[in-house]
Amino acid sequence: MSILKFTVEKNTTLGKFVKFKGIEEKKFLKALKIGGVIVNKKRVSCANKKIKKGDIVSICIDESPPDFEFSKEWIVLEDDFLIILNKPQGMTTQGTMCYDINHLFYFVKEYLKGYAGLHHRLDRDTSGLVLFTKKREVNKAVSQMFKKKEINKTYIAIVHGVLKNEITINKPIGLIPHSSPKKWWVNMPQSKKAETLIKPLKTFDNFTFVEAMPITGRTHQIRVHLASINHPIVGDKFYNQEEGLKNSLMLHCKKLEFNHPVYKKRITIVSDTPLRFKEFEKEREK
Repeated sequence: MSILKFTVEKNTTLGKFVKFKGIEEKKFLKALKIGGVIVNKKRVSCANKKIKKGDIVSICIDESPPDFEFSKEWIVLEDDFLIILNKPQGMTTQGTMCYDINHLFYFVKEYLKGYAGLHHRLDRDTSGLVLFTKKREVNKAVSQMFKKKEINKTYIAIVHGVLKNEITINKPIGLIPHSSPKKWWVNMPQSKKAETLIKPLKTFDNFTFVEAMPITGRTHQIRVHLASINHPIVGDKFYNQEEGLKNSLMLHCKKLEFNHPVYKKRITIVSDTPLRFKEFEKEREK
C-alpha cells in the first residue's frame, strides 16, 4: 500500500488533477470505489468533484478492504436500541484511511439500513464483542457508560510463559515518539494511566490461558501491558519482535456486562471461545 498526497496548484476537477499527476486511471477508480480518495480529510467518491487551489488530496493505491461477507450469525444481541456483534478476526471495526467498505461498522449500517452508533473498537486482529447503538437518543447514555467504566469487558488471551498468580498491571501507556506505524508502550512521555487485571486460567506447554479485564481503555492496552511484563500475547508480532510462532493474535473480547441504558436490566453477553484458541491448546497438549 502507498498513500499519495498532493496539494492542488489550481482549480480543476479531481479526475483531471489525478490524470495530470500521472496516476493510473484503473488504480484511481479502484481507490474511489472503496473510499480511498480523500480531499481535505473528507472521503470523495466522484471523479468530477471540483477541487480548488490549496486543497489537500490523498489517494491510497493498491489497497484492498478485508474480504468478508456479512453473516447474521455474528449478532449475539439485538433489541430496539442496541446491537452487539461478535467481530471476526482480520476485520477492522471501522474503515481505514484507505477504504470504507467491508468493515464491521459498514456491515452493521447495511444490515440496519440506516443509522448505527459506534462507541468502542477492537483491533483488526482481535476478535470478539462490539456494541453499537441503533438510535441516536441512547448515544449519550451509552457514551457516559463507557466514560464512567460502567461497561465491563473481559478478554481471553494466550500468552507466552507461565503466569501463576493474578496480577494487576498498573503502568501508564503513551505513544512512542515518532513511531511509524504508531506504537504504544509503558512510561512514555505524556503517558496516561492504564490498569489491567490479569487472571491466569490454565497453563500448558509454557503458555498461559488468561482472562484480561481492562479497567482503563488505552490503545493496545492489553497487548502492551502483557508484553511489558514479559508475557506477550501469542501471535503479537507488533509488540514481540521475537515472536517465532505463525499463529494469529490470540486475543478475544469474550464478555460484556452492563446495565441496559433504557430497560435498566443487567445485561451479560458471553461469546464462544474462538476455534483458534481450542486448536492451539489441543496442539500443545499432544
